[in-house]
Amino acid sequence: MATVAVTGAAGFIGGALVPYLAARGHRLILVDDLSGPIHVLHPEHPVVREDLREAATLRTLEHAEVVLHLAAVSGVMACANEPEASRLVNVDATRQLVAWCRDRSIPMAFASSFAVVGIPEALPITERTPPRPTHEYARQKAEGEALLEQGTGSGGVRMAVLRMSNVYGRYAVGERVVAKGNVLNAFAKQAHEEGVLRVSAPGTQRRDYIHLLDVLAHWEAVARYLATPGRVPERVVFNVASGESATVLDLAQMVSVHWTRLHPGRPLEIRIVPNPRGSIELLQPEFEVDRSWTEQELGVRCERSLEASIDGLLGSRAETVG
Repeated sequence: MATVAVTGAAGFIGGALVPYLAARGHRLILVDDLSGPIHVLHPEHPVVREDLREAATLRTLEHAEVVLHLAAVSGVMACANEPEASRLVNVDATRQLVAWCRDRSIPMAFASSFAVVGIPEALPITERTPPRPTHEYARQKAEGEALLEQGTGSGGVRMAVLRMSNVYGRYAVGERVVAKGNVLNAFAKQAHEEGVLRVSAPGTQRRDYIHLLDVLAHWEAVARYLATPGRVPERVVFNVASGESATVLDLAQMVSVHWTRLHPGRPLEIRIVPNPRGSIELLQPEFEVDRSWTEQELGVRCERSLEASIDGLLGSRAETVG
């Protein structure tokens, strides 16, 4: 087991990853400036509350055997609305951390997004698919990926990029349930409160969806992979995706079927509504991911499907991540 530093340790994924790593025997160094919209803190795992761009913060990482860099301004609209401020975190802080890790030969992994691929020239999307970003958030993540590529090439330091698809799921911290505002959680809330599922037009936009617990398994596998001495991998990018794609309308119909089974006599209405991100969001109807190299290299598979997870999302139960 390794000494693992996690930046963005109090965010949605970071807050779930901390107990997950601890339960598997890893020693933890945790950093978060608590500027994000979600704060997940575990009293038994204290977080250093400092800005990652400060030299003092980097010194707290000195004893790490691997750094997992999740700190970010996350979200398409957040970066579109504040491009300069988000760039300071998503690009400038990442550049500084890459240089710091490279100079000390500390392996590092970076949280990226499938948003970077834009509209790919060919499907399926593989770990070799080049970035073709079409909006500010994607451009910033693509620049972060390039920094990791350069860090690996210039010093031989083991570095990895985790391109995450659309993460769904929620988890419990004590009595609190932590969730992110993704489409599945939005549908669950709308089902309970309104009886109407609001599908952003046109509804045919297709994405890959992956359960949070499968995401955590990938991050832990990458931590072990990078902390184990050996050859520098031939590729830097790992596809953290299930390979299970669906359109937004598919998801709504799936949720409606499960809801009707759980709540007979209370059918849901599915309504197409204007898309608030229509000028930014990619609306392509085809999206397919190949994750075979990731499975081969990391030895980790996705264990949860959308179909098997929807009942839990519609109910009151939250996952345990420890």
